[in-house]
Amino acid sequence: MLATGANARVFLGGGGAPLAEVSEEIGLKQMYRTEYKINGSDAVLEVYGGDLPPAVAASRLEAGLRARQFNVAIPGGDNGAVGVLTSKEELTRMIVTSAGSDKTMIFAVRQKWEDVARFNATTADGQAPDAALPNIPSFPGGRLVYHIEDQKTKTSVAVYRAAGTPENALQFYAQSLPSNGWEPMGVRVGGRSAPSMYRRGALNCMVSAQTDEKTGELIVTLLIRRSSL
Repeated sequence: MLATGANARVFLGGGGAPLAEVSEEIGLKQMYRTEYKINGSDAVLEVYGGDLPPAVAASRLEAGLRARQFNVAIPGGDNGAVGVLTSKEELTRMIVTSAGSDKTMIFAVRQKWEDVARFNATTADGQAPDAALPNIPSFPGGRLVYHIEDQKTKTSVAVYRAAGTPENALQFYAQSLPSNGWEPMGVRVGGRSAPSMYRRGALNCMVSAQTDEKTGELIVTLLIRRSSL
């Protein structure tokens, strides 16, 4: 799924990428990895998942990376966490979110520092350029901080920061997506803050939301992907 390139080679040392190594050690598997554009700058997206509660996954991941002498912080709570991992070569931003009852999904965005500078230059006051999502409304009062596009796999990720609670965000999309032609997929498992899945034709959309324990802001993540079926 990932074409080998400059970004794919960054951060490899001591037998492999530290984030991937530690994730495997604590029982998480890499589900997805690709090169893509984020707010117009180059990056690598990695998605990990497994059978751990978000708070446990974040704590163990942080401890494992610190044991390798990396500069990392992944503060959070039961509903998820937001973290940063830095090295001399690159910056990795992480969102840890619930994927159901005692299950975790981690979105990791890796960038070389020169690409981080280009990314920062595209944002104004923490606001990314507008993203045109297929029949998906922006979260009211939210500011778009990341817009990720992978043309190869027809995948888009939009991340908003806003005031409110995870329940507010999930309820908003539970009402607005069906009115835009999206159908709910199955029953949510894992409580009120568990992510929701929707389908519209060949497109699938996952909506997840958690609170940034450091800032108190709501983080809303929309993952839109074309179905392989």
